[in-house]
Amino acid sequence: MEKTDLFQHCIESELPQGLKLRLDKGEVTDISFSPDGTRLAAGGDGRIWIYDTTSGAQFAMLSGYTERVRALAFAPDNALLASGSEDNTLRLWDTATARETLTLAGDSNLVQALASSSPDGVPLPGWDPRTERLLAASAEAPGRIRSLAFSPDGTTLASGSADGKIRLWEVETGRFLSSFSAHDGLVLALAFSTQNKNVLASGGSDTLVRLWDVDNERVLSILRGHTDSVDTVAFSGDGELLVSGGRDRHIQLWNVVDDNLIASVPIQEGPIRELMFSTDSEKLLCVTQEGSLLIRE
Repeated sequence: MEKTDLFQHCIESELPQGLKLRLDKGEVTDISFSPDGTRLAAGGDGRIWIYDTTSGAQFAMLSGYTERVRALAFAPDNALLASGSEDNTLRLWDTATARETLTLAGDSNLVQALASSSPDGVPLPGWDPRTERLLAASAEAPGRIRSLAFSPDGTTLASGSADGKIRLWEVETGRFLSSFSAHDGLVLALAFSTQNKNVLASGGSDTLVRLWDVDNERVLSILRGHTDSVDTVAFSGDGELLVSGGRDRHIQLWNVVDDNLIASVPIQEGPIRELMFSTDSEKLLCVTQEGSLLIRE
């Protein structure tokens, strides 16, 4: 397949009816596909809904937030879902049981109590019997999270926040690893390269797309082409292509090898909320603000 062939044909499909209704009501603040395309998660006012993309049925509903859920990401094996909320928490969920497995960071009285009881002031790992969830050992504040992404091996979670920073977390333990400034404004989109766990793409309210070497916290390239906020980025399966989209209603297709813009396609159906390549990279799924599901092949 030629790289530009991806944009030659477009099919309009249907989102799950329940999700479409919530989009129409303005209840959805973030959307994320599972890597295999079988699940679709949507976050809103204090809840997360997970849908089966084949049947359109609601698979699960996750609750327990006090504020809006602003960011979602599935782990590569679909077993975990990460979520970030305006209540300043970063959480991991078991998608099979719909139970919270780990609070990586956030405002919690128990976290503060654990910190005060530790000799060096660093919170100790603890179990909260009220919520039956494990609290991680990090006291790092996650900021107002706006984007999340798992590394391809599932060991690292990246979060992007309203303070313009990207933070890295160890998934198994919840340990905070590092942070660095990424955008002048909100970090609205994140995606790890499917072939290299050290390469991370980010999109921001500053209209820029950046590629990062996360090991060295070094910017590899800056991709300019959007005229408004970049809300979603995604790599192809071979890691050679990157797509980006957002409020300017254009899908940009980039060659990651030489940073060239291959194509720019206008989307009449509205601002772009989510982009994802199919597992064989032959199709590109696009969800718009108005609730349209476009499949470009």
